[in-house]
Amino acid sequence: MEMDKVRIDAAPSIGCKQAVMEIYRDLGYAANDLAAYLRRHGFSAHAAHPLMGPALYAPLTQLAGLGWLSASGLIITPEHGPRVRLAAIVTNIENLPFSTYNEHAWVADFCAKCGVCIRECPPQAIYEEPIRHESGRITCVDNDRCFPYFNDYHGCSVCIKVCPFNRAPYEEIKAAFLGSGEEAGTG
Repeated sequence: MEMDKVRIDAAPSIGCKQAVMEIYRDLGYAANDLAAYLRRHGFSAHAAHPLMGPALYAPLTQLAGLGWLSASGLIITPEHGPRVRLAAIVTNIENLPFSTYNEHAWVADFCAKCGVCIRECPPQAIYEEPIRHESGRITCVDNDRCFPYFNDYHGCSVCIKVCPFNRAPYEEIKAAFLGSGEEAGTG
């Protein structure tokens, strides 16, 4: 679900915090409504709330081909850049589409060259080099630095505010980056 650009662009601010909290609320309702819909139609379904859940949503979103994990650990989508909050529905539906190709893999190369979110993060919580765990999990943010600042400074969201994908359309950034001779990622 997209977060309000005007209020995110004012980060950190009370308006930004309101936008973040409204998204968590509204997306939580939407996830619960969708899970209830699926259950009414004979499927097992559990809504995983956007504020915390049984899985890391950004990597799942990347696996679904809906975007790419950014340097800040947020998902970059073509429609809304980093201004999205995610939720999940755990279900027993079989034969859902699956693909190993993701057209957004070039974002990894862009983020590796950009790094503005790393430089501008007020509590310096975004790792310059993500931690890659044996399990395959990637940690981009030091939560011990991020969460207290996020709480104390109105939902912070500076990483979203300064991201080029928040400031310019995805396709324009893609054309400029890939047209500059950069190679697309292979994820």
